[in-house]
Amino acid sequence: MKKLLTLILMLLPMVAVAQELANFILMPDGTYQTEDGKDFVIIPFEGKTAHQIYQELASNVGSTYNDPSKVMSGVEDASIKIRAFSDFLWVNKVLGITHNWGGYYQLEFRIKDGRVRVAAPVVEDIAMDTQPHEKWWYKSKLKKWFKDGVVKEGDKQKYDEIVAHMNGIINRILYTSSVQDASEDW
Repeated sequence: MKKLLTLILMLLPMVAVAQELANFILMPDGTYQTEDGKDFVIIPFEGKTAHQIYQELASNVGSTYNDPSKVMSGVEDASIKIRAFSDFLWVNKVLGITHNWGGYYQLEFRIKDGRVRVAAPVVEDIAMDTQPHEKWWYKSKLKKWFKDGVVKEGDKQKYDEIVAHMNGIINRILYTSSVQDASEDW
């Protein structure tokens, strides 16, 4: 719950500057998509060139990750790809103890003048427990949260937390520096 509250607080400045947010939902097969079933969303960056957008996103990657050179590749002014590890891709509770599972995910941002095409995040199927040497299959674990394509009531909070976490990463990359530029005068 602490992580969800922290994430909401991080997203509030983004909403305040009235920018469109990327919002993907998690499907029973482990894929993300938009509510209307697309595997991408177009985010407008009015009045900005592809070069300006690329520079802003690359700067935001630097603000989001400890060592951006290890997670980011790109074609200047055209695209940015991220492959990174998150320790919060799946959650379960055993005997009242919350246990986070992590693994690798991939993000892709294609850039043109005035807009960014954000691909739905991809979570690699094999993931690791935070404990050494324990592996699990993401898609098979995730299926247990759904019944007939709908999230089970008992798993709704966990589902909402991991979806908010993934969307938070994407939106941080899209908007961190523009929010900082608007609020900092240095």
